Amino acid sequence: MGGAGKSRILVIGGTRGVGLLIARLLHERGYTVRVLARDPAGVSNKLGPTFEVVAGDLTKEDTLPPALRDVDHIIFTAGAPSGRYAPESLVRATDYDGVIDTLAAARSAGFHGRFVYLNTIGIETRSLAGFLINLLKRNTLVWRRRVEDKIRSSGLDYTIIRVGFLLDRPGGEHAINVSQGALPLAFRNRIARADVADAFVEAMEHPRASRTTFEIVWGSGPRQQSWSRLFERLRPD
Repeated sequence: MGGAGKSRILVIGGTRGVGLLIARLLHERGYTVRVLARDPAGVSNKLGPTFEVVAGDLTKEDTLPPALRDVDHIIFTAGAPSGRYAPESLVRATDYDGVIDTLAAARSAGFHGRFVYLNTIGIETRSLAGFLINLLKRNTLVWRRRVEDKIRSSGLDYTIIRVGFLLDRPGGEHAINVSQGALPLAFRNRIARADVADAFVEAMEHPRASRTTFEIVWGSGPRQQSWSRLFERLRPD
């Protein structure tokens, strides 16, 4: 599947933020990129004609099956909008039910690729920042913690990547710490969106990232190790 011998990747959340960076990076590396969009015309104008843009809404499960046809891997970065209040009904519909509906639609479509999911650090460790985020986006960290178990028990191959505080900074400039603990949500645990996008593209087909959950934040000093070398240390869930 996909053009030029490369896979076709569905990016859910690919219209903004990290998801948009991932979609563009995949395209640069020769993958066929499909993006789910509530406003397909607007997204097509933003991305250009070489992207596949499919109409769909994460909160409307009947719109998902067409987007999942003939895809090799799924990257899921969608969530309730950041930076403003979101009621728990919206948080659950997006951060929990939307993921479960996507997993179900993937199984129904006979999907055999990898489901790569963007989560945040701090879902297992209490912190002031986590408390405040749960107030603003009602219990988002609670629903995001619960949905990880649904992903692991889905029967699909998966990679769950928890990321630190996201910054709009250039990628590749800082060392990366890859760990499988439970880092607190704190500003010292931060990372560039560009580094996160790179991690997702690299992890998507890396054999050691299969059925793993791990966390990525900036380390100290300049970047020295490749993603492949960092992923070699991963242990399956």
